[in-house]
Amino acid sequence: MGKLIKFDHVNTHGDFEALLGHFGLDYDKRGAQLRLCCPFHDDTNPSFSITLEATSEAKANTWHCFGCRESGSIIDFAARMLEADLRAGAELVAEVSGCGLAPSRTAKPKRPQERRSGAKKPTTRKSARTVAKARSADPVASESPSQPNPPLKFTLPVDEAHEAVSERVPAGLALTFGLGVCDPKSRSMMAGRLCVPIHDEDGALIAYAGRYLGADPHERKWLLPKGFEKQRVLFNAHRVRGAGTVVLVEGFFDAIRLHGLGTPAVACMGTAVSTGQATLLARLGVKRVVVLFDGDEEGQSAVPDAVVTLSNVAFVRAGALPVGDDPGSAREDDLRGMLSELFF
Repeated sequence: MGKLIKFDHVNTHGDFEALLGHFGLDYDKRGAQLRLCCPFHDDTNPSFSITLEATSEAKANTWHCFGCRESGSIIDFAARMLEADLRAGAELVAEVSGCGLAPSRTAKPKRPQERRSGAKKPTTRKSARTVAKARSADPVASESPSQPNPPLKFTLPVDEAHEAVSERVPAGLALTFGLGVCDPKSRSMMAGRLCVPIHDEDGALIAYAGRYLGADPHERKWLLPKGFEKQRVLFNAHRVRGAGTVVLVEGFFDAIRLHGLGTPAVACMGTAVSTGQATLLARLGVKRVVVLFDGDEEGQSAVPDAVVTLSNVAFVRAGALPVGDDPGSAREDDLRGMLSELFF
């Protein structure tokens, strides 16, 4: 017999933002609404809406796509992303959200012999309180009870000399970061993509990100493996430990470019900055953060939220690049000048 699942409980207490992070999906947040490109059909303009709090038009933790007209609950979403049944969807939501599959049971009353003898288990109760306190104090621990992003047991064979690599990154930096194009005949989901290795804060390889190199407008530009929790990771984090001041950018090539200029930099792999990523910076000994997102509307509109999240662990400043520029493509003189003004 399988585990008892209270679907209403999971739908009510599921964390949609954590679930999106689990699948590596970028989103914009406006109050209690999330918007993103629909993962279930070819969508270039964000048409997928998530309601976090109940309104007169929608229940809490529900979604609707204005493009394909599909809708459902958080469990429906997880099940569709997994291409599995609702039970598997509920189990994933409960795991990612840390809400459990059903409400906690009320503690059983002591048996008569325990009352008479006065038997107690203070150590057990103290342990439970300690665990609860630790979870509430550590945003990363509270996001999921499971170990996130375990080290990979394999490495992808990549062509480091491929022209797609040299077009984007100088040879020395490409070698440092292990960039290369995965064999198009490979069975890997990254076949034919320019692969960027992602490491945890200790330098262990935990995932590859794949950049699409073809011309099909319907193909996803960047691909991350299913189950990868990017909200717990910062690209290039293991190279900035103890740096003191770090530049936070959106993309892989932005961080690589700044590293090549001698500037400690990490990428949040999108525009959303999680409390887990902020806590990671604190663990690395970072005291000051310069937020340097892309100069487009999406990047600049995400800066205020990033500053608020990061200000809980560090002193923060933000820079504004010209429209159309990003740290990976801006003129070197302009970039150096801006950074010299923003560095503490």
